[in-house]
Amino acid sequence: MGTFRPVFPVLLVMFAMLLTACSGDATRPLDLLLSPDDFPLPGVTETSRETGESNKYEPAVQVELTSLDFTVIESLVLFESVNLALALLSEIKQDQLSHGVDAHPVDGFDANSGVLADRLHGEDASTLFFVEGRALVRISLSGVDHAERVWDVARLAREKSG
Repeated sequence: MGTFRPVFPVLLVMFAMLLTACSGDATRPLDLLLSPDDFPLPGVTETSRETGESNKYEPAVQVELTSLDFTVIESLVLFESVNLALALLSEIKQDQLSHGVDAHPVDGFDANSGVLADRLHGEDASTLFFVEGRALVRISLSGVDHAERVWDVARLAREKSG
């Protein structure tokens, strides 16, 4: 019996390390992106999905969804910490301020950029950035009433990435 005593603490420590490793965020960034199933409207299709990494090697993913009424591109970069995501959002907001775009709080989006007038596949569009957890998310939306509807799509993306 005496030979098993030193092994028990080692096994206990190894088990604790395994639990700690497994308790981390194992969600794949691709699983955080919108899909056609996230929209209440029929006829939404996925036209592209890409994976990669940012210039600092954080996981980065993007999806494009289309319907008769809109096109949306969602991009997401998953950082090691929420502070890193917020720091990059702060830089985006500073850049927007230099172009006359100011961020205003929107219900549920404390950490967001202003809505930028943009172009998507040659059409007028709206783009915004927000932080949800460790993710920095960009939503670009073209189509009917894109400036008003971009927040609705952002809410769907926030629910999916949260």
